[in-house]
Amino acid sequence: MDFRQSAALRVGLAVVAIAAVVAVVLLYDSGDSSAPQQPLVCEDDATALLSPLFGKRMDDVALIAMDRSPVMLHDLGGRRLTAVVYCSYRCPCSDGYVERLRTLRGRYEARGVSFVAVHANADENIDGMQDYIDREGYPLPVYRDDMTAVADMMHATVTPEVFVFDTAWTLQYHGRIDDDKSGLFIEEASLQLALDTLLQGQELWDKEKLSLGCAIVRDRPLDTTSVSVTSRLP
Repeated sequence: MDFRQSAALRVGLAVVAIAAVVAVVLLYDSGDSSAPQQPLVCEDDATALLSPLFGKRMDDVALIAMDRSPVMLHDLGGRRLTAVVYCSYRCPCSDGYVERLRTLRGRYEARGVSFVAVHANADENIDGMQDYIDREGYPLPVYRDDMTAVADMMHATVTPEVFVFDTAWTLQYHGRIDDDKSGLFIEEASLQLALDTLLQGQELWDKEKLSLGCAIVRDRPLDTTSVSVTSRLP
């Protein structure tokens, strides 16, 4: 075997070896359905606080629409229920719920449930929100909460975190959308169960399912000792 034949053989063997490695990688990535998938992990995992709003009426407060005009929260209310969802375009947990929120809105909006997405993080802005909305085809109407004023009133602390109000703006459900951020291992669709129960005219036995997500970024700490911005029910 001359030098040229030997070199050609070595090149051929190298190509075969590379092809075999690529095939193994592809098989591992796409062919082994039994391999467990890892749950989505947020960079700044935080747990929502217990809500002090139960037994109180949420006062009206201004948000900022995407055209930078003010809009009052109560004007966004649904015929039967209003789900206020705190979201973030920087939080992977919040981002992981986009399609689930699209499904929930499609299922419940015609039944009188209004969905309102609120971005309250101090390190976000309307321009970033608009880029995110355009990129994701975001399924909910989105509003800006400057200075976290509305989040402070509701004592919202993480994204995603949901507050469901009735037509009198009394809190009926608070907490998580479901019990698995990744969407791969959901055992309880908490928000869906709450909406179904409330729309049937029944009272929830468990009004609060604490959510886990990214901590809402504030310019100042949340004052958890005061809820004077809401009016107590008679």
